[in-house]
Amino acid sequence: MSAAALPAPFAHLDPWLSFALPSEDARMRRRLAASMDELTGLYRALVGELPAIAAHLDQWPLAELPAEQKPLLYLAMSFMEAAMAVEAFHQPGPPHATTPESMVVFPGRAEELLNRA
Repeated sequence: MSAAALPAPFAHLDPWLSFALPSEDARMRRRLAASMDELTGLYRALVGELPAIAAHLDQWPLAELPAEQKPLLYLAMSFMEAAMAVEAFHQPGPPHATTPESMVVFPGRAEELLNRA
């Protein structure tokens, strides 16, 4: 499996790989650049898959997640951001928020664990 692919049980989600980005900042910017049709498509494609994705990824501690599994985790994280846009905002970004160009998302603990050398 290449770095640009999902684990075999989730290969049907490969069309959504452009959302599988390794940082919260990148995922936010991808969400904000997406249309609502695209975000709704991502949401619908993944909403029923989350229990299976969580069970699959739960095989490893976060700090030991194999590199070939990370795109699946990143895709699930993008789903969580898309869910807010679809369910609550009804637009890619939060209403009345500042422009994305002025936002900087700092890496959190999960990103630190995932990106250890």
